[in-house]
Amino acid sequence: MKKKILIIALIILCSGCSFFNKKEESQKENKDNEVIEEVVEEEPKYVDDNPIKIGLYDRNGNTIKLLKEYSSKIEPKKDIEYFQAFPSNEELITYSGMKYPEFYYQKWNEVNQDRKYKIGFNLKYTLNDGKQISQNIFGPSTTQTNYDYIEVYLYDSYTHRNDSFYIHIEEKDTEKEYYITSIKLTAGSKFNDIKSKIKLTVFTYDEDDFDELGEYRGVSKYSILVSNLNKTYEETNE
Repeated sequence: MKKKILIIALIILCSGCSFFNKKEESQKENKDNEVIEEVVEEEPKYVDDNPIKIGLYDRNGNTIKLLKEYSSKIEPKKDIEYFQAFPSNEELITYSGMKYPEFYYQKWNEVNQDRKYKIGFNLKYTLNDGKQISQNIFGPSTTQTNYDYIEVYLYDSYTHRNDSFYIHIEEKDTEKEYYITSIKLTAGSKFNDIKSKIKLTVFTYDEDDFDELGEYRGVSKYSILVSNLNKTYEETNE
């Protein structure tokens, strides 16, 4: 009888060990399969609070007129036009009692008192082979790209307001403070390889106003289309 009781006790003990082992394995398995949630911080949504209005103007005497478009007969290696980058969207602006460079500087300091923003440009057009060009221009070092299609020259009439003659901004001029007051476009040697109209955009920017592709995403901008009267266009490059 004692032997029988001993055998039953051993069976119960072994069963208990097996149960606890399975429970431990189950707990371990649940622990291994536990999903760890990572907290990913979202980047702040981009918002442009730039209050500056900007336009492309034609200057004539003491009057500047907002351009809606520009058309002329354009030939390779010939100047297209000068475009004044002025901080306004008014249709017609007249000034008196001062030179244009002084008027420009006065207006620019009025809208950009803390010198937070700078002026830049973008050129967009399509070539005969279908390639699309988008060129940002921030200073003389960025004017040489696609030079064979469109030559770009930047001018600072404020710094040279007392000079009877001055040339476009060069890289050495960027070592000190300068102001881009206008841009000149000249048809390059391969200008006829451009299929579309040219979209010229002026914008004011600070460091976070460009997307991952380098395209301007801010609100302070103004664009016109430049067209060649020697050419018939199939599309408008808008």
